[in-house]
Amino acid sequence: MSIVSRFLIAALFLLSTAAFAAAEDWRVVKATDQAKYTVDRMNWLDLSPGDVVPNRAWVSTGPRGRVQLARGVESITFHPNTLASIATGGFFSKKTEIVQLVGALDLEIEKRSQPHTTVQTPYLAAVVKGTIFQVTVGKTKASVSVDRGLVQVTSFASGQQSNLGPRQSAIVDSKAGMTVRGQLSKPEIISVAPLVAKVPVVGTTKLAGAIEASEAKNKSSTADDKTSSSASNSGGGKGGIGNSGGNDHGNSGKSDNNSGGKGNGNSGGNGNGNSGKGDNNSGGKGKDK
Repeated sequence: MSIVSRFLIAALFLLSTAAFAAAEDWRVVKATDQAKYTVDRMNWLDLSPGDVVPNRAWVSTGPRGRVQLARGVESITFHPNTLASIATGGFFSKKTEIVQLVGALDLEIEKRSQPHTTVQTPYLAAVVKGTIFQVTVGKTKASVSVDRGLVQVTSFASGQQSNLGPRQSAIVDSKAGMTVRGQLSKPEIISVAPLVAKVPVVGTTKLAGAIEASEAKNKSSTADDKTSSSASNSGGGKGGIGNSGGNDHGNSGKSDNNSGGKGNGNSGGNGNGNSGKGDNNSGGKGKDK
């Protein structure tokens, strides 16, 4: 084989590899001004249509934020107050794992012969071959609702599993376990070995705390975002509650005093406040602890 032939083969291989890699990227189709992402959990960047979301990046939406990502025929839509990351790995057989801490995702996944996409939440895991479904994560429970296809849902703590078809759903409560529903027929629940969740409940570990703190810092920089602050107009304020989908952990509490009082933002929410501050607008004094 001549040198020219080898060069052409190598060039074609590189081009096909680059095209394949581009097809594996999640790109932004639609986004609001409260849709952001981070790769270091400290610095948050805006998402705009056409942007490529880095692999394993965390994507966050504010109280009015939405973003739709697409990869080929697949799409993932983030509803308001949602925090999740998407990781794709493997060379010959690509598999995607979505880690969803809080909020709601609408997913349309390409149908393949083998399961290739998993959604991990603090309470359940959803494994799919190809389908349209929604996953919602709250403070103490998570749910899966299927529009098309088949989704296997596993409840970690209670050791329960169910295969959901079209117009069927499952709710996994941290205490009550799994309950299922169906418009035409009710899916069956089987017993499996209990598992330890890969995803922490928001605010209970250092990982989740770091993500929450970054989320709170990111949102507090938006002038019209009030989810991480509380105001008092007649005396000393206290740390704000709520970020990352309405969790009970104030990480960036802020207090405002408009009548000469004194505000001390010390530990917003239930003791996980990290950067509270007080502001006095009429002669008072605010201090940062």
